[in-house]
Amino acid sequence: MAEEAGALRAAAVMYRAAVEELCADKGAQNGGLAKKIENLKNHGVADDLVADLDEARLLGNWSIHQGVEFTREEIADVADLIDEACFEIYVQPAQRRQMRDARKSRRDANPRRK
Repeated sequence: MAEEAGALRAAAVMYRAAVEELCADKGAQNGGLAKKIENLKNHGVADDLVADLDEARLLGNWSIHQGVEFTREEIADVADLIDEACFEIYVQPAQRRQMRDARKSRRDANPRRK
């Protein structure tokens, strides 16, 4: 991992790329990455997560285009933002779906609960 190797600018750019892939996966298209991130709101992503993902975009842009150096803590913070966003966008909905399915199975197995 670039971050662990101390290649912090590279890590920032890769985190930006991860956000771009997330946008593509959620169907947020058209325009530059800033517009794609903003478009995530139209795909059910909460405003605060959109703002966090935009922070990753900025960090990556500044790293690659302006050569800005960031601290390990700043890079780790953005990694955590992306991790939390992925948890809320992908993991939590899957967990809720599993719980709903389990409740439905229990109701279906017991006719008195319908």
